[in-house]
Amino acid sequence: MKFLKGRSRIIITFSILFLAVAVLLILIFLAGKKTYVVKFDLDGGTLISGSVEQHITQGQDATPPVVVKDGAFLHSWSAPYKRVTKNMVIKAIWEYETTSGIVYFTTDEQNYAEITGAYKYLNGEVYLGAYYDEKKVLGIRENAFSDCIYITKIYLLDGLIHIGKEAFSGCRSLAEIEIPETVTHIENGAFSGCSSLESIVLNEGLWKIGVNAFEGCTGLREIILPSSVKVIEAGAFSGCSSLVIKTALSEDEVPSTWANNWYGNARVEWNSPDAIIEEETEEEFEK
Repeated sequence: MKFLKGRSRIIITFSILFLAVAVLLILIFLAGKKTYVVKFDLDGGTLISGSVEQHITQGQDATPPVVVKDGAFLHSWSAPYKRVTKNMVIKAIWEYETTSGIVYFTTDEQNYAEITGAYKYLNGEVYLGAYYDEKKVLGIRENAFSDCIYITKIYLLDGLIHIGKEAFSGCRSLAEIEIPETVTHIENGAFSGCSSLESIVLNEGLWKIGVNAFEGCTGLREIILPSSVKVIEAGAFSGCSSLVIKTALSEDEVPSTWANNWYGNARVEWNSPDAIIEEETEEEFEK
């Protein structure tokens, strides 16, 4: 019995020593790893639980927060959050509960969809989802929402690339819309005659603004032109007499691909500090 008790003490002692050494090795291993910052961009969502900024040891997983957004559900996050090896900003990708009355076009041969029309008596706020029948919605075709005079606000999701000719022309009650950063082309007359339009956000990524794209948008007060815009065609902002257009460019930096009369009777604020995007350095990111 004494022998067994002595043996048990030895086993317990060695077990404690083993655990102590293992913990020490783990601490030494972790001490040699960097810590990265993972930021979860809720893109207009509301935080329910969790943290939007997390400090993650190299190789470990971040934990996405629980978030909600009115009229939408969380489709996915924009990047993987497991086995983190760098500073990251991960954006929530929302899918709107699409308003009924929207007409889509797609075929078995194409892996995307386009919006071709809408019920003319749609009213109030309209949500356009990013997917139709499991296919990504990439475009709004010409005249799709023209003369839908009762729409007051449009919600568009990332993924949309093209807004066609006169897509929203004559939507005289439309007051607010934000153009996703994935949109590259706003075609001729896309928002012409939207006289109630007071707020529109043009995100980085926009490449072209077509002829008379915002003609007669008399309610517009301010637009910030993204630096990505390479083509602005004639009369893009004609009839917008109350509008101030802000650009980071000076007058002598205007690209030759901008028409001479692109801004109509709007006022242009050159070298505007509001139009300058400051890039975040890694050191600033980590603070």
